[in-house]
Amino acid sequence: MFGVLSSLYLFAQKIEVSAQANSGLFNYSGPSATASSTISQANDNSYYTNNPYGSKKAFSYGLGVQTQLVTGCGFIIGLQTGYDILRSKTDITGVYPNGVFFALPSYYNFNILSSSQATGATYLQDMFINLNPYIGYRFHYRKVRLDILPGADIAFNINSYDKGNATTIFYNGTNYNNSTTYQTDVKRPNAPTDIRLKMGLAAYYNKFGINASYARGLTNYEKNMIGDAGYDAKSRLIRFGISYRIL
Repeated sequence: MFGVLSSLYLFAQKIEVSAQANSGLFNYSGPSATASSTISQANDNSYYTNNPYGSKKAFSYGLGVQTQLVTGCGFIIGLQTGYDILRSKTDITGVYPNGVFFALPSYYNFNILSSSQATGATYLQDMFINLNPYIGYRFHYRKVRLDILPGADIAFNINSYDKGNATTIFYNGTNYNNSTTYQTDVKRPNAPTDIRLKMGLAAYYNKFGINASYARGLTNYEKNMIGDAGYDAKSRLIRFGISYRIL
């Protein structure tokens, strides 16, 4: 990519380099994505979330550098490189310590408690080195430059953690007591390289810019699961960011 940028330099209006910071909302979709799950105890006495692929969005963030060539006619070709911490959320509704599920007595019929033996949440946290090659076009409106930037994310996973906690609910026939809080903090096998289609927008005034994008994953995070072909969880990411042009 940088070789292409260098070879085209003579035909370009300019090359721009910017530093970026972004935040966003990340989640999973597909048959395997879930809004709620349970916590179980492993053989080593640690706890893990049975299905951590949360369909609920959670706060995520990252840093990056963008290099792009802008031709005299407004055509753009560029590459963003960055580091992302992406998190999805799953509500926890039950705990299985030592393989035993906490169940409320059958005579207690309030829906909010009979359907929830524990309360809490798990966050599946993934750390990625991300490459975003893109092409686009620049429009001008007075002193504002507006870039439309379709492209793709190629995200290489470097760490994945199951982080969460849940507090159990007990009813002894008279009141609620003996609540226990369970925590998960488990390193998971690295996620596969995530390929996402991405559409981005950026607006610049002088050296400052704001940007927004939406990326839709094509990679099935559960492709190695054995059994039902319905195992399928794919990423979704909304980003908002700011940038400062260095060159």
